[in-house]
Amino acid sequence: MDKQTTFYHQVTAEEDGKMLHQVLKNRFRFSRRMMSRLRLNRLVTVNGETIYFTARVSQGDQILIRLPGDETDHIPPQEIDFTVVYEDEDLIVIDKPPGLVVHPTRGYPDGTLANGLMHYWAKRGEAHKVRPVTRLDKDTSGLMVVGKHAYAHAYLAEQMAEKRYQRAYLAVVHHQMERDRGTIDKAIAIDPEQKVYRSVTEEEGGYPAITHFEVVERYPRATLVRLMLETGRTHQIRIHLSSIGHPIIGDDMYGIKEEQPFISRQALHATYLRLFHPRLRVWKEWESPLPSDMQNLIAKLKTETIQP
Repeated sequence: MDKQTTFYHQVTAEEDGKMLHQVLKNRFRFSRRMMSRLRLNRLVTVNGETIYFTARVSQGDQILIRLPGDETDHIPPQEIDFTVVYEDEDLIVIDKPPGLVVHPTRGYPDGTLANGLMHYWAKRGEAHKVRPVTRLDKDTSGLMVVGKHAYAHAYLAEQMAEKRYQRAYLAVVHHQMERDRGTIDKAIAIDPEQKVYRSVTEEEGGYPAITHFEVVERYPRATLVRLMLETGRTHQIRIHLSSIGHPIIGDDMYGIKEEQPFISRQALHATYLRLFHPRLRVWKEWESPLPSDMQNLIAKLKTETIQP
C-alpha cells in the first residue's frame, strides 16, 4: 500500500462560516469521487474530530485530510539509470535519458523508467504507483514529472488541461528556418492503418494541436529551435516540425532518412518545466541542459554539412 499522505489546512478569515465541503473543494480542488471517499471513510477531521461535510467551520480551525492509499503497481523493480532533479512527498521530477521507455508496453515489458522508479522507491522504503503527468517518447530526453499519489497526479493533470502547466523543448531540425518565430496550429490524426503513426489533418476527427517555436541558432544546414506547447498530443512536436518542412534530425519516423546520421535518435530534449505545486501552492520550475549527444551534434553541424 502507498504510505498515507496527509494534508493540513488552517481555516482563513475568508473561509470563516463556510461549510467544510466548500473549503475542501475550493482549497484542494478535490474531485467529486475523492470527496465521496474522504467522507465515507471519515478521513477528514476538524480540530481532531470528525464532523459532517455540511457543518460550518470557523477561522483558525485545524483541518486534517488523510488521503486514501491504494495498491502499488505490479511492476518488477529494476535498477535503471535516470536522474532525479527534484522530489518531495507529492511528486518527483526526472531528467530522462534518451532510449528509455516511460512505462511497460507489449513491446517493452521491462527495462522502463517505471521499473527504475519502483527500484528507486523500494530502496528508500517507499511504495507508490507510477503516475506520469506527462510522457516523453522513448528517444526524447529531458524533464518529466510523476505524481506520487492520486491527488497530486489529478491536480497536475488538471493544470495541463487548463494550460497552466508550462514546458519547453529544444530541437535540432533540418534546414535553416526563415522565420525567427511562429506558431503551428494543425490538428493531428491517428493513421487508421498504422496506429503508431500520426499526421496533420484538415479533416474532421483530428485532435487540435498548437506548437509555438522560436529560433535559437542557425547552422549551414540546420536550426536549433525552442518549442512551447499549448497541447500535448503524441508526437506533436515531431509531426508539426515535419509538416512545415523542418523535420527533427535523427527522427526515423517523421524525418529524413540519412545514411550517416550525426545522432542515433531524434534531437529533441525537454529542457524546461514549470508547474504550480499541489501542496506548497507556489510555482516551481526546473531546467535541464542539452545532453551530450545533442551538444556533439551541434558541434558537428557548425563545421560540417549534412545531406538534405
